[in-house]
Amino acid sequence: MKGTTRRSRTSLRNVPKPDGARVRLNRDVICRAAQDLLGEGDAESFSLRALGDRLGVDPTAFYRHFEDKEDLLREVGDRALAPATKGFVSTEDPADDIRRLCIGVRRALLKNQVAISITSRGPTRHLNELRITEILLDALLRAGLDHKVAVLSYHVFIEFTVGSAALDAPLAVSAAVRRETYQRWRSDYRALPADEYPAITTLGPGLYPSSDAVFELGIGALIDRLVIAPNKT
Repeated sequence: MKGTTRRSRTSLRNVPKPDGARVRLNRDVICRAAQDLLGEGDAESFSLRALGDRLGVDPTAFYRHFEDKEDLLREVGDRALAPATKGFVSTEDPADDIRRLCIGVRRALLKNQVAISITSRGPTRHLNELRITEILLDALLRAGLDHKVAVLSYHVFIEFTVGSAALDAPLAVSAAVRRETYQRWRSDYRALPADEYPAITTLGPGLYPSSDAVFELGIGALIDRLVIAPNKT
């Protein structure tokens, strides 16, 4: 990789594009183009060659700004997490800090779904993810959790939050599509024979409520069990 990086350190200014236009490469330009390209696919199918075609540059040009493709992907994913950390202030209530942070992270992921396929691969280990990790671990320590339990709880909260966003992402973009889909699912349940599925018959009409409400109930239950309950014993 070092050899490749060294060979690729050519001038990236005024790189000609196929249509004769020129582009100045920097981290912002590259990340915006990568964001657009990822919006058409996912992290697994993303390639520097395709990104180079999009910008009209040789793929090796990116090595002046990023170590490799994974470094670029982690930067794009981390930028999407910025709304969750911007203006976040910890309080004297660690349980509420955890709740607000997890809701913010999920909201950021649903708003910028490109980040879901990236963060699902692992932590970005860049500025915003590090800030999220520090806030969450600090809250767990201030809640008085044993170090081992704090670490395990951190992973529970992160996995629940990212997993919830991944599950809700397909229907999060359009409220109309979401309503129509939920109505179709409920209709299928209503058609089931009541004698075989009595519980579904009773509760089926209420299935698939607001995904935000589902998440907030779940995160609240986790906080009650992992953060609040230990302090009551």
